Amino acid sequence: MAKTFTSRFDTYEAVERLHRGKPFKDLVNSKTWKRFIIDNLTSFTYKIAFVPAEMENRADLISQAAYGTDRLWWVICSANGVIDPMTELVAGKELKIPIIQ
Repeated sequence: MAKTFTSRFDTYEAVERLHRGKPFKDLVNSKTWKRFIIDNLTSFTYKIAFVPAEMENRADLISQAAYGTDRLWWVICSANGVIDPMTELVAGKELKIPIIQ
């Protein structure tokens, strides 16, 4: 039986905000997402990493290096309170990388 994919935007109530003058759905600051983080990510063990210059502003590349897939970029961003990886993931920034088993 195929597993049905559910978007995190369907699962958690997002806060509608503007960023750079354009509307977006902010999960990081929604109450349901924060509850998920408190219940789940805070119980994880973390590795500490630093954003290398060649991966600056590229959460997908950091995810690929950490997990072998570029699809878990949002886990890293959520664990670090990063809303805009294109401006917040600067070279040298310390990151907590949740260890997923």
